[in-house]
Amino acid sequence: MRRRIDRILVVTLLFAIAGCAPDYETTYVVPPVLNVRKGPSVKDPILTQVRRGQELRIVASEGKWLSVLLPDDAPGWVHGDYLGSPPDVRASLNRDLQKKQGTTVRRRTPRPVRKTSKTLSIDGLLTGLPEEVPTEILPPLEGVDRVIGATRKGQVVVEFWGDEDKLDRAMMMVSVLNLSEDDLNVNAQFALDFVKSALPGLKRDREWMVRRLKEISSRDEGSGELQAKGRVVSFEFLKALGAVRVTVEPTT
Repeated sequence: MRRRIDRILVVTLLFAIAGCAPDYETTYVVPPVLNVRKGPSVKDPILTQVRRGQELRIVASEGKWLSVLLPDDAPGWVHGDYLGSPPDVRASLNRDLQKKQGTTVRRRTPRPVRKTSKTLSIDGLLTGLPEEVPTEILPPLEGVDRVIGATRKGQVVVEFWGDEDKLDRAMMMVSVLNLSEDDLNVNAQFALDFVKSALPGLKRDREWMVRRLKEISSRDEGSGELQAKGRVVSFEFLKALGAVRVTVEPTT
């Protein structure tokens, strides 16, 4: 095992010295969240997590485990059973969106939003959107409560993690590729209202969001970030889904 890792590092170093990048095979994260470990075993420590639709580059393999480079070039190991192609990613998302037809999911009832509340809440983020986004309560994942919702035939998808009145993370994914200009404008308005609910002092309009979505999706590894007191908002292009994911997280 140690020799294999040493060989991986040597090969990567040789490419770097030669001034060229190795042609890694790419793959995509299929489930909502996936642990990245220090080595090829569930006994190895978790380094971080990656999320559905993120692109990984395969460096080497050890059985069913893959040594990969994350979007930020950090190395780690993930289990190959949870990686796949863009159609696999889309199918996984569709399964989550269709779970509301089963018995393990129930419709979530919106709650009034307290104007004085400074916590990150589901209803606080959904208030003021161009139209209602129905949300469903999914079974907890790794012990964390989870809510999902969608509108516009899946062009706008929201996911919330943690206590609905004190979230650990909130995400909105909006489709940006292969759309009419009208559809892109509507999706951009959803993204803008979502961000402005998280960052009330943000002085931006829909045209700014349209430009930002186009700019991020025009790069293979497009990303960006906004910060305000107690909140950070990040943008990430998901090539596998032709969408941009907007993530809001508390910083305190």
